[in-house]
Amino acid sequence: MVDPDGIYYLGPKGSFSHEAALKIEGNHIEASSISEIFDKLSTNAIGVVPVENTLEGPVNETLDNLYTRKGVYVNKRIDMKIDLVLASRPDVELESVTKVYSHNHAIHEARNTLSKLGLTNFIPVNSTSKAAQLALEDKQSAAICSRFAAKLYGLKILKENIQDGVNITRFLVVSRELTEVGERTIVFFTVPDVPGSLFKVLEKFYLHNVNLSMIYSRPTKIIPWNYYFYLEFEGSISEAKRTGLLDELSKVTQELKIVGSYTTIPVT
Repeated sequence: MVDPDGIYYLGPKGSFSHEAALKIEGNHIEASSISEIFDKLSTNAIGVVPVENTLEGPVNETLDNLYTRKGVYVNKRIDMKIDLVLASRPDVELESVTKVYSHNHAIHEARNTLSKLGLTNFIPVNSTSKAAQLALEDKQSAAICSRFAAKLYGLKILKENIQDGVNITRFLVVSRELTEVGERTIVFFTVPDVPGSLFKVLEKFYLHNVNLSMIYSRPTKIIPWNYYFYLEFEGSISEAKRTGLLDELSKVTQELKIVGSYTTIPVT
């Protein structure tokens, strides 16, 4: 990976996206939204974007940008275990907290645990790190954030491991460089609105004995009730070309967009 123009992540500093981005050496630059990360991708810049969470499912803004943007590809994957904490200013006690700031996903992931503590007034903000900033300013509040963010902003941890169940977020490293070799490959496609059209696509993977790891549909936002599909399969673009799988897929889809093959960056 090359990054003389920066590694962009969803800020502010202290977000889980920031933590994921730190797994790659370089100049880390925060962005205000996932779409802005895609806007910043120049020839040598890269971005780190969340794509899926084990509790909340796919991140739609990332999927939509990958589908609509031209010349943007996926190169790497980072899996981050998300341990959420409830944190506040050092002078605030749990009993005095009347509101909780966090990103919508984090609120949903911790709602059951916090409700048992009597905390039900949740205020959604752009990121968990923004929540940490707000909690530092508000004496009657706390934030759902990471230990990393709590330490960065000087917050006191009131409660640890508040997530409901195993919580892992998958991040993708995106750039202007297409990689054709990797563990898995991502494609987007559309099919005619007729019986059997999706079956014809899935059948190709069955006939080639290729395992699918994810499939998800989203509105195209162009024609009402028209959808695109996001699909991940095991194996690389180069292998799918060699076996003829990609050629066969192009014959049974209206649109087929190859987004790249990726490898996983180990997280220690």
